[in-house]
Amino acid sequence: MIPASLIARALSRLLSHDDAARKLLAAHRGETLQVRTPPFALTLRVTDAGDFAAVEGAASADDVSCSVEFPLTSLPLLAQGKEAALRSAKVAGKAALLQDVSKAFSSLPLAAEAELERVVGPILANEAVRFLRALKALGDNARESLHEAGKRYLHDEAQLVAERDDVAKFAADIQRLRIDVQRLQARVAKLA
Repeated sequence: MIPASLIARALSRLLSHDDAARKLLAAHRGETLQVRTPPFALTLRVTDAGDFAAVEGAASADDVSCSVEFPLTSLPLLAQGKEAALRSAKVAGKAALLQDVSKAFSSLPLAAEAELERVVGPILANEAVRFLRALKALGDNARESLHEAGKRYLHDEAQLVAERDDVAKFAADIQRLRIDVQRLQARVAKLA
């Protein structure tokens, strides 16, 4: 696994490009965020400057301000975007810290391009980012296509899902039958 100190330095380096994000995180100075995907755990502390510092060793539950646990089964959801992955996460502690970290991370793709530009130059960095965006768009399109195809199959081909009008008609028929049964019971009671 990648050392926590290396991850903290990389995130801090990327955050150095966005003063607003660092100011947002600086409001949480001293708080810790733990991200777990069993058996791995990463604990980061927010510094006074709005950066991250690694917390080495196992942090106790009392030392962690916010804890986010992603089950291993949620890893494929990362391809669908952070919202899908966060829906499967178990969050404990201060949700405000997690919200502000999420807001701060929204500027990271631009910062990553700037850092990549320093290493390989502006043209290659731009092309690499365009390639990654195209790859993400391809994944999004594939996800949408699979979703639509699955929905059409369940509805039209396998007929496992009823249409709204059919369900409404069925409910009305059941209601009518219930009323008819009540009338029949009333007539039988009168005859008895």
